[in-house]
Amino acid sequence: MTLEMTPRMNATIRKKLFEQIRTDLTVHAQAEEEVFYPVMRTLTFGMRGPKVDDAYREHQTMKELLNQMMNLDVMGDEFDNKLRDLKNTFQHHVAEEEGEMFEFVNRRMSKQQQEDLGQRLHNRKKDLKTRMAA
Repeated sequence: MTLEMTPRMNATIRKKLFEQIRTDLTVHAQAEEEVFYPVMRTLTFGMRGPKVDDAYREHQTMKELLNQMMNLDVMGDEFDNKLRDLKNTFQHHVAEEEGEMFEFVNRRMSKQQQEDLGQRLHNRKKDLKTRMAA
């Protein structure tokens, strides 16, 4: 079930879905900022590569939207408008990462390095989720 598809008649479910989205996006962003983007900066040092600064800005935009949404009525139009903005920002962000950044990593890192990076990201996300749940 997605938040967009949840009828406005059920505020409790919409709040729970929003909290899950907020948690997942927060964990995702923090793990990327701590693990993935520093690696990208190293790989692209002194050359034109994927736009890491743009990715940081997109994360900031998503964080701001999430913070604004926390103070809105989940049943209101303003919440739905912010949700639409969040979805569009996230989809654009993912498309750039999958198209530009991941492709760059595939060309610059060995399979073992990629697996190590993926494991570090996974471990960091797991740690952050555990901390947020406590």
